[in-house]
Amino acid sequence: MSPQPAERWSMEPSSAHQQTVCEKAGSSRTTNVDAHSLPQTIDLILSVPAGLEDVAVRQLPARLVDVATDISYRTGSGYLEVHILRSDSSEQDPQNETVETCGESVMEVITDLVSHPPLCIFGAYVAMGDIVIPQATFQAPKDLLTYAMAGFQQPQQLNSDDENLSKTTTAVYSGGEGVDLGLRWQDALSVLESTPTPLAHRLASSRIDREDIEPRAPICFRASFDRGDVQHKGVRSQDLAAALGGLTGDVFPSWKVDLTGYDVEVFARWIQQDKELVQCKSRAAWRSTAALGPSQGGGGNIHKRPRTESDLEETTAARDGAPMQVGMTLPLALSSCPYRYRPVDGRTSLKVEITYNLLAMAAPRPGNIVLDICSGVGTIPIIGAAHYPECLFAGFEIVPHNVDKAAQNAREMIPKAEQEYKARTTDPKTVRARVSPSLFLGDARAVCWRTATADLIISDLPWGQRENSHVYNCKLYPRLIKEVIRLLKVSGRAVLVTGERKLLQRQLDAPFARPHLRLLQKREITIGFKVMIFELERI
Repeated sequence: MSPQPAERWSMEPSSAHQQTVCEKAGSSRTTNVDAHSLPQTIDLILSVPAGLEDVAVRQLPARLVDVATDISYRTGSGYLEVHILRSDSSEQDPQNETVETCGESVMEVITDLVSHPPLCIFGAYVAMGDIVIPQATFQAPKDLLTYAMAGFQQPQQLNSDDENLSKTTTAVYSGGEGVDLGLRWQDALSVLESTPTPLAHRLASSRIDREDIEPRAPICFRASFDRGDVQHKGVRSQDLAAALGGLTGDVFPSWKVDLTGYDVEVFARWIQQDKELVQCKSRAAWRSTAALGPSQGGGGNIHKRPRTESDLEETTAARDGAPMQVGMTLPLALSSCPYRYRPVDGRTSLKVEITYNLLAMAAPRPGNIVLDICSGVGTIPIIGAAHYPECLFAGFEIVPHNVDKAAQNAREMIPKAEQEYKARTTDPKTVRARVSPSLFLGDARAVCWRTATADLIISDLPWGQRENSHVYNCKLYPRLIKEVIRLLKVSGRAVLVTGERKLLQRQLDAPFARPHLRLLQKREITIGFKVMIFELERI
């Protein structure tokens, strides 16, 4: 089973290193390389909640979007691809849109991404290229495992080139293209060395062979693999990660394996060609038509990329082989966002990153009253109050100790959110006070509020074995939906998350709900399990 995003992207070489990164975040620390040392082309891959890619792409920092020459994603993959083309001077097209970005701007954007990673992403890595596995090998699990353990080469090819293996790995490490797989190891290292982190200095020092420099501890690494929705009986993600780790060890013989105290993580994933490819327009185009609704051709200016010759070549390559993308993770200072981690968790709490994107999808408007009728430890109302201070957020939870946990989270997270906002805002006039959400001990089946008082309801409903049984939910869901109908104003909306998709759909089709609720959209997302988001409108 593939590792969870939070585990995969957590970059904690040591507590001392992590503390240094947090202390240096936002400072003007000098990096170890200049702008000209960066590769001409930089491909960043951002890990986001699967199924919410179109939401996460609109929450990216404006500077990152401005320097990117292309941003795309595959629906449901959980990854955004950001392509940056660097040049020594900015060149513009006739429409006055920057097509190449100077190296200094790229370094500033990468530094900001590492020091202050946006809350819409789990993590990021620098793509080094693709390994295309022959289709026949990919379809045969035993052959795939043998192929991977042989360094992602055919075993007979490996035996014939065994005596030249050391020359190949040396060429790759020194910046050559490499004759085996063509992965851009040196380009990824150059990007990592440009970051304002202790890792950058260690990477640069490890490549200097001088007697007057004290010996340093070797670079520690681990390899991980995300198979996504691709299933292989007999081939586990751990097996492919082990093969990738062996390949990394061949390229960097001085590096040591450490699965917990690693400095560098080499990461790979299947590129799922069956998923729809969506390409985003430029930032300028986003602003020009962002106000248009979907019926007017707006909707954030995300459009399907037209099929081109390169698309046909890509489709042909997909039939001939299975592409596997390989990269190195960026050491993001995730703790630089002081409220990314809750002081206390619940049994089934949503991750903060998923909650942030869920709120962005719901898009509360200024002055809205937003309710969470199953608030648990208060994740949705707390994150909502932190990022939408013009709205009133309230949460209802039936379990008393969960309400106490929610109150503790609010006391610690809201002040940190306000401090972070003030620290990153240059104009004091734009600073708005963050008000803690109202947290109530109450039953979602009988909320103690007047009828038609809520503009928006956002809730992660009870589901799964850790909450209630299916038999219990069959009794609970009808009363929940009736209460949603009662609480919502006319034209108000409800965004409900559940793994009991069939059960909830039956309630929406029932005579008591059909005249009062209109289904706006359903979308499947991954939160460790495949669940469904229902967006409803009160009519």
